[in-house]
Amino acid sequence: MPDIQDQISKQGILDPAFRKKKLRMYLIRTAIAIALYWTFWSVSWVPYTLWFYVPINLLGLAMIVVVPRFLESKLRKAEAAMEEAQAIEVEAEIIDEDK
Repeated sequence: MPDIQDQISKQGILDPAFRKKKLRMYLIRTAIAIALYWTFWSVSWVPYTLWFYVPINLLGLAMIVVVPRFLESKLRKAEAAMEEAQAIEVEAEIIDEDK
């Protein structure tokens, strides 16, 4: 089973290099947004957009930080269930051979 876990962890959001790249892009995007807010704060409607930007920004951060941990725990649970099913199958084969 470790082969499957290694293959999955090297793909997409579970890959540490991918997460580091996404976190770097998040920080750059946030810095640009802060600079734009600082520049255009005097425009009457810009402060109101902050009510939309902050939750969306925090959701993006949560997707980068929390989701991989959630997926890794789900992966471990699925792996344990597969091992349990495989053990039951082996026991069933042993019982069938005894008959």
